Amino acid sequence: MVLQIGEEFILNPIIYPVDASNKNVTYKTDNGNILKVDTNGKITALEKGEAKIIITTEDSNIIKEVNVTVIEKINEDEISFDESLKIQGNKISGWNIKELTVNDIKEKINTIYTIEIYNKDDKLLTENEIVGTGSKIKILDNDVLKIKFEIVIYGDVNGDGKINSIDLLVLQRHILEIEKLNGVFLTAGNINKDGKNPSSIDSLLIQRHILELKFIEQ
Repeated sequence: MVLQIGEEFILNPIIYPVDASNKNVTYKTDNGNILKVDTNGKITALEKGEAKIIITTEDSNIIKEVNVTVIEKINEDEISFDESLKIQGNKISGWNIKELTVNDIKEKINTIYTIEIYNKDDKLLTENEIVGTGSKIKILDNDVLKIKFEIVIYGDVNGDGKINSIDLLVLQRHILEIEKLNGVFLTAGNINKDGKNPSSIDSLLIQRHILELKFIEQ
């Protein structure tokens, strides 16, 4: 993830299996000058640079790492976002558009810098191409990356920019623990936005969206 100096972000790891009796984890950073992290997983960006947050489970001693890049704070006159968008750390949601395109995104971002949009496979997208979950918004200053965001479209768990029966199948495989969702795709599967592991409730919400009974609120 990318954070600005002074910015905070709370990690929310999901432990498997979901009925595990011990879900305790510890957090530490490999560079306390760049980042600090507390016992609840709250990261604070201190200085420009790169560092890792190391997460260890109390049970089985499983270790995961989160790479964090800290950049200088960007002023509002350099970049601002449409008030309809929801920004948490380096994730952006709130795209209430049936088929989100590169043009749609650029219309909601006002910046003095260059905007480039890449899909989940890091392919540069052109103006009218559809954008999905896992796509990246890169803000560049003369080809130098200023900040990067990942797009979340709730219900689009396979990253093709559409919400359909394929997403329903992918989410059901996750719920059955056949093939896990990770990162922004896991976030996109938490359609009711309770911060928990996607469940049958989220599956039902996708079904209702597909049947046009109730559209998913982004």
